[in-house]
Amino acid sequence: METYKHSCPFCGQHIEYTAAYCGTQMVCPICGKSVTFPAIPPGAKKVSLPSQRVAAARVRQWPFDVKKIFPFLARFDYWNVVLVCLVPFIIVAALLVGAGIVRKHFGSDAIQPAAPAVVHADPREWQKMSARSLAEQKVQEQIAAVTQAKAAAANAERNLARLQAAYQGKRLDQLGIYNMNREMQAGQQAVANAQKCLETARQSFDNAFRAYQDLGGQIDYRRQLPY
Repeated sequence: METYKHSCPFCGQHIEYTAAYCGTQMVCPICGKSVTFPAIPPGAKKVSLPSQRVAAARVRQWPFDVKKIFPFLARFDYWNVVLVCLVPFIIVAALLVGAGIVRKHFGSDAIQPAAPAVVHADPREWQKMSARSLAEQKVQEQIAAVTQAKAAAANAERNLARLQAAYQGKRLDQLGIYNMNREMQAGQQAVANAQKCLETARQSFDNAFRAYQDLGGQIDYRRQLPY
């Protein structure tokens, strides 16, 4: 089966594909960007020139008469000026040729850039990579959710601590005690709710991270969680 090569427009990765993938869109296995294969395989269209133009190009004649040029050149009086102008170009050309010879015989071999590896477009592998990319994005979203829930829990605990410090050592009447108990209960409930949200966010992260690992993910995102 004849195969073709197409370069990723984002990272330059060469991807090998067959005619069955022409006009389809897949995800680059290197950079993860969407790549669309050409609708027509390279070399499918061949543009031929009209035979009359080719024949006319073959019989095209030199527009100048060489015999008339030599007398003109013989009567030219400024050859010395032309030679003076050509001397710098001749010197530069000689230096370039000499540098090329020295490099060829005495210089070190130039390091040839490694040719990019050709990746075969396997639909199953592409689907797996796309699923892993989505799972990784989900893990990162859950890290942000855990970080936000952790900050909310810490803020609720600070508010409760400030409330306790505000009432500590104060002598209150019956109404003051009633208000204090209500504020304390509200603060404690806010702490409990924040801790519950934090626990739920951590559980969601664990589920997303396990799904990411099942798809072959190698990055340990647990290190990015706040503690």
